[in-house]
Amino acid sequence: MIREEAEQRAQTAGRSKNFLAETWVCGIINQKIEEAVERGQYEVKVRFSARSYAARHQQRFIELYEAQGYDACFRPNYVHIEPSMYDLILRWTPEPKRLSGE
Repeated sequence: MIREEAEQRAQTAGRSKNFLAETWVCGIINQKIEEAVERGQYEVKVRFSARSYAARHQQRFIELYEAQGYDACFRPNYVHIEPSMYDLILRWTPEPKRLSGE
């Protein structure tokens, strides 16, 4: 088995194993996005515990939301020496309004 094939199998195995947890976290994030849109905002911050699934798999969630056009990043929230919480920050830019004659 070549390295690329092993890497691909590892990614798909992890995805199917944690599908429920990933879907649950994305549901929470999407709900926060909907609330922000209703308020006319273009940024949302969702805080996760350092031991949460989302904080442990930060890169996966960044990739998911960047693939959908968001600017995504995780920022650690330090209380002591190690971060106790992480903030997922998603930003998007509004579509420019089109004039009716275009």
